Amino acid sequence: MLYGDYMKEYVVKYINENIKSIAILSVCIAVGLVVGIFTYQFIGEELKSEIISTMKGTLDITKQENFEGINVIKNGIISNSLLIVLIYIGSLTIIAPFVICILSMFKGFAIGIYIPTIFAIFGFSKGLAVLLLLVVIPNIVYIPSYIFMCVNAINMHYVLINGENMLGMIIKESYLILTGFSIMFLSVILEQFLSTVVISMYNSV
Repeated sequence: MLYGDYMKEYVVKYINENIKSIAILSVCIAVGLVVGIFTYQFIGEELKSEIISTMKGTLDITKQENFEGINVIKNGIISNSLLIVLIYIGSLTIIAPFVICILSMFKGFAIGIYIPTIFAIFGFSKGLAVLLLLVVIPNIVYIPSYIFMCVNAINMHYVLINGENMLGMIIKESYLILTGFSIMFLSVILEQFLSTVVISMYNSV
């Protein structure tokens, strides 16, 4: 109970201290998502077919090899590790907040492109279910952890600029990276589990 109270207090304090950065990053992701959805509607049929074929190919391989050819957890760890590296490299630049905002818009854009592709493959009714399983539920865990990592990277940028205690910053940042990545990893495991349900739905398409 005491640990739960401490965590609640920490989360509330963290949000209050970083509310501006959290709000801006959330808007960047949302803008990217909307742009992605609209972009899908206006791209050429050839490119649209290519995107759909790529996703279908992934689903077919996964269905045939029972996740041996496509390992969601392994791919998730690799892609998110690279993303974290990009975020923290961005934090070392002079325009770190701008770079991280652009990365966040691309993150939203990728989700935005993904959503209409789901409906193109599964149809409307099954598409809603797949949207819930592969986009909404995993991202309830993933997006907060992603924003957490981005906010920490921006805060680190300002610590570097101000020349504050470097050793203390490195120790603190290492702990925050581990915490954020652990939460991201939970979302990847969740996606792997939910993907098995999606594959069974894909078999009946």
